[in-house]
Amino acid sequence: MIYRILVVDDEVKLCRNIVIKLERRGYKVDSAYDGKTAIGMLEHAAYDAVILDYMLTDMTGLDVLQAIKQKHPYLLIFMLTAYGNVENAVMAMKLGAVDYLNKPIELKLLAEKIETALPIARADETAGSMSFVSDQMKQIREMLERVNQTEASILLLGESGVGKTALAKWIHQESHRNQHPFISLNCAAIPENLLESELFGYEKGAFTGAVDTRIGKFEAANQGTIFLDEIGEMSLATQAKLLHVIEEKRIIRLGSNQERFMDVRIIAATNRNIQEFVRDGKFREDLYYRLNLLEITIPPLRQRKEDIAVLVGSKLQELNTKYRKSVMASDELKKAFETMPWHGNIRELFNVLERMHILKTNGHLHVGDLPANLSAQTDHKMNESRTGKLQEVLEEVEEKMIEDALVRSKGNQTKAADLLGISRNTLIHKIKKSRR
Repeated sequence: MIYRILVVDDEVKLCRNIVIKLERRGYKVDSAYDGKTAIGMLEHAAYDAVILDYMLTDMTGLDVLQAIKQKHPYLLIFMLTAYGNVENAVMAMKLGAVDYLNKPIELKLLAEKIETALPIARADETAGSMSFVSDQMKQIREMLERVNQTEASILLLGESGVGKTALAKWIHQESHRNQHPFISLNCAAIPENLLESELFGYEKGAFTGAVDTRIGKFEAANQGTIFLDEIGEMSLATQAKLLHVIEEKRIIRLGSNQERFMDVRIIAATNRNIQEFVRDGKFREDLYYRLNLLEITIPPLRQRKEDIAVLVGSKLQELNTKYRKSVMASDELKKAFETMPWHGNIRELFNVLERMHILKTNGHLHVGDLPANLSAQTDHKMNESRTGKLQEVLEEVEEKMIEDALVRSKGNQTKAADLLGISRNTLIHKIKKSRR
């Protein structure tokens, strides 16, 4: 997938250098030299990230940042500043910037930060991932609604791609902290020797290369929510420091002796078997109990296939808005999607949909529009069903129709029986038979 980036800086030479550097890494890059032009460009093209200078000729970068976030709340924005001012950096992070870098910038570092952040952000866009009709997800939402106005820390478990980041964003948006920052950090994406400084920040001169004071993610998230993804990848040493922060509600920047009070709600997530990690001594037991006042396991997509159709509809609506199209999925394609294993879960489903959507101008997506590898899987499944024993095939079709009727009737067996044209007693008999 090719990502599109907008660079906004009134230093024309620097702007061009950034464009050249990123284009060499395979990105599609545009540039603007003032805020008004940048805002206009965002109205006419879909971007994945913006690199934004703090001080422009016509307006401040913070003004541009606010204008962008009003219409594109999940767009990644990296701030550049020649003014090594901690307060400006804190404000930028509070307004939604994903990170900031001081000028003169190291182009390699900028490129690496973008390469780390873009795939993670694209994989877990909130709106589509929070569309569901399954009982499992409804139960999760009901449980969260009971505790969401508390300060309870939450641990999200589940396979990669099930929507842990999306759920964390939803928790934040539904809480009383929603007017304050939501700061996300993927612990697996940061080298261990840099993770502590990313979390807690550092003072100028704290170590070789620390040419400016830098706030950490905890400080940026003050009064809001911090989401620590892939928490199982954190070393025991950093775990100990995190535990201290949770217990004392204070952080100390590297190179400083000054404690800073932090009012932050913590949501953590992992796709690892965290209890096994605790038993094996790879994860601190005391930290585990601090993080999981509420523990939520998100089921994989293959265990809640009734959510696939609604996820497809939600994602296509988002893509239609983004690319100014009118594309829908055919019933045939939705049924084909339900037969697929989706080892990559929602992330894989959304990736496939976007690839198909990009190649379609308007109209319906069909099975024939699937990427070659998935099309072959679908054909194999259909051939299997054709060559199976008649009774087995009929039973499978019958079970599927009963499942669909129950979903459409929201579990009401009388209504489901009416939809199927059978009596309620017959439906109950068939349900019991299928569960033997």
